[in-house]
Amino acid sequence: MEYRIKAQTRGNERPEALRNAGKLPGVVYNRHENYKVAVDLKEFNKVFLSAGIHHVITLEFEGGKKVDTLVRQVNLDKRRRRPEHVDFYALSDEPVQMWVPVKVVGTAQGVREGGVLQLVNSDIQVRVSPKAIPEFIEVDVSHLRIGDSIHADEVSLPPGVKLAMNPRDTIVAIVPPEDAEKLAAEAAEAPTEVEVIKKGKAEEEK
Repeated sequence: MEYRIKAQTRGNERPEALRNAGKLPGVVYNRHENYKVAVDLKEFNKVFLSAGIHHVITLEFEGGKKVDTLVRQVNLDKRRRRPEHVDFYALSDEPVQMWVPVKVVGTAQGVREGGVLQLVNSDIQVRVSPKAIPEFIEVDVSHLRIGDSIHADEVSLPPGVKLAMNPRDTIVAIVPPEDAEKLAAEAAEAPTEVEVIKKGKAEEEK
């Protein structure tokens, strides 16, 4: 599926004025370029809800210019709970470091025995050419028993995709039911915070 957003370059307009006009200020950058842009906030919200940080978003400028990007950071207004600034990383032929969703396949033997599947990391960080970004990475759990787990370096990656996270990070585990209940209780008691998606360059402006 292709994700597209109309964009415009901007000069010295005040970010707050753009936001009041329904625009979302941002930047497009990579190692070779860095420039300011603005996109329609409603259009961004609609596209980003589906694409997230995992899929390429094509910015379409007047005159036919198109730039393939990945969202690297979204800063949220904590009071109004809406995006107020976005960083787009412009893709080139160089490999990019990114997070790819995990797709669990199979039914674990340990689940049949009464255990509970815990997806510890729902994404795997990899380094890959923009032309070979996988939609997801499959993790087969059918052989796992209670107490077993799969670490990052045990996941079979597609051709051209290299691991870019701690190889011993746990991706998925099969835990006894009592452990799963304890983890769920701890998660429910943890304080909640406004999420800020931050995978790269620091915010340029506020």
